[in-house]
Amino acid sequence: MQLELLNDQGQAAAKVDVPETVFGRAYNEDLVHQIVVAYQANARQGTRAQKDRQQVKHSTKKPFKQRERAAPVPV
Repeated sequence: MQLELLNDQGQAAAKVDVPETVFGRAYNEDLVHQIVVAYQANARQGTRAQKDRQQVKHSTKKPFKQRERAAPVPV
């Protein structure tokens, strides 16, 4: 299988022989989306973090919802 390489203006510059087993498949949009999302996720620095209870301790932000830590209701 041959593919055309395009230059900056979008014109065909050369042809390249590629293996049919890799490039001869049908287009899979879901797979391409998964690869793009993974590529973008790996580009992030990953240095951001959510505050935990220790870091929120002296602020006015509630560290949890009121209903989650409510006292048990007597029966």
